[in-house]
Amino acid sequence: MGIPPKDRAQEGIRWYIHNAGLTGGDKLPSERVLSERLGVSRTALRAAITQLISMHVLESRQGSGTYVLPPKPINIFQETRNFSDAVRRVGREPGARLLDARVVDADEVLAAKFDLAVGSRVFEVRRVRFADDVPVAVETSYINYALCPGIEGHDFSRESLYDVLAHEHGIRVGHGTERVSIARATSQEAESLLIDEGEPVFFVQALERTAAGVPMEYLKAVYVPSRYRFASNGCKNGEVPEGVSSTWLTW
Repeated sequence: MGIPPKDRAQEGIRWYIHNAGLTGGDKLPSERVLSERLGVSRTALRAAITQLISMHVLESRQGSGTYVLPPKPINIFQETRNFSDAVRRVGREPGARLLDARVVDADEVLAAKFDLAVGSRVFEVRRVRFADDVPVAVETSYINYALCPGIEGHDFSRESLYDVLAHEHGIRVGHGTERVSIARATSQEAESLLIDEGEPVFFVQALERTAAGVPMEYLKAVYVPSRYRFASNGCKNGEVPEGVSSTWLTW
């Protein structure tokens, strides 16, 4: 059995976007031109476009045509989690709006995450994360304060948390664990992300450790699925073999 026409048309559109060098805001050719170029029927092409619109790859503008949406940042599980790098990888600009930053006493849950005594000091920073001007996530990071005293003096609406940890305190992520599930946006999260309360979101929990195995960061975050993706490259030790293209990450 061959590939269904709609699926062949969808892959053809993705191929065309990549090979034509289209990016967010660029317009697709007319249905007639695109169907001839891809060798598919206009019926299959329309079905593929409808599906790609639902996947937030394309958008239809009434009376104007079909346009490519900006690529979504992607978190590859085998790589160290870094929102800014994920956004820059797809040619967009990361940003942040600071919601809260303070030193708190670890409760039983946080103390267990960091292998600390209850009441130990932990730095908490909560931010809305952006790709260009689009809110993508609400992230709350907890950092073992003993590893980075004075970190609360930085402005994390402008500075990278990982850069400050690396350059000011000599702390870098060595490895970690990450868990992704589905939740529903709270009223506060929905307001920050400009979505409806109760809308499905990715809920991420991650524990990052230094190369020596010391717990350094516990993360809780929600991501808007239409604006962010998760993937696994399926390669040993997270290494992409030579000659294997990673251009699929763009869309």
